[in-house]
Amino acid sequence: MKGKFFAVGVGPGDPELLTLKAISTIKESQIIAVPKSGGSDNIALKIARPYIGEKEVLECDMPMIKDREQLNRYHDRSAETIGRFLDSGKTVAFLTLGDPAIYSTVMYVHRRLTEKGYDTAMVPGVPSFCGAAASLNVSLCERDETLHIIPATFKGEEAASLTGTRVLMKSGKTIMEQKERLTEKKAMMVECATMENERIYRDLDELQEPSSYFSLIVIPAEDRKKER
Repeated sequence: MKGKFFAVGVGPGDPELLTLKAISTIKESQIIAVPKSGGSDNIALKIARPYIGEKEVLECDMPMIKDREQLNRYHDRSAETIGRFLDSGKTVAFLTLGDPAIYSTVMYVHRRLTEKGYDTAMVPGVPSFCGAAASLNVSLCERDETLHIIPATFKGEEAASLTGTRVLMKSGKTIMEQKERLTEKKAMMVECATMENERIYRDLDELQEPSSYFSLIVIPAEDRKKER
């Protein structure tokens, strides 16, 4: 009998935001897979470490590159490796920060395994933007406001035309280029939301240097700006 593959969201960083479902899935899995991007510290692994014990940890190479052909090869290789574990009857939990359904690399592997006929499932996690909103102590959308979740690769001019609250994901590298425009829009930023090294900027004028990869910007809806 083949094993089952789980894409497990471990939340934004605070271990206390790991769900009971994620914990039970990790405990019941024989293999714990994590993405390896070249960084020295795997945050998803660190969050879940208390529940992993002596289980085998499989590192899947998923570098932060833009070449799609190369990325496809890495994703194919990871799916093939995990497939062998599933064929041997082992259950695999692939850990990912936040929620697996939101800009998560694990879904490239999940899709490949699903297409090959393996039994796959997803365990939702607390998204980073919800963690950031909690750190800022604000709501993201109220009444009939819309909420836009925008990746860092999205063109700023297009994002500026959207109404409602806008969340700019992983914007640390380009923050200084956009700082003046975002300050005018009363944008707020959370770096490393809910993690031990979290930093909150309610006014981007306070920011003096580029922030880390794990930086998230919240541009409040027009009505909310008036409230501030």
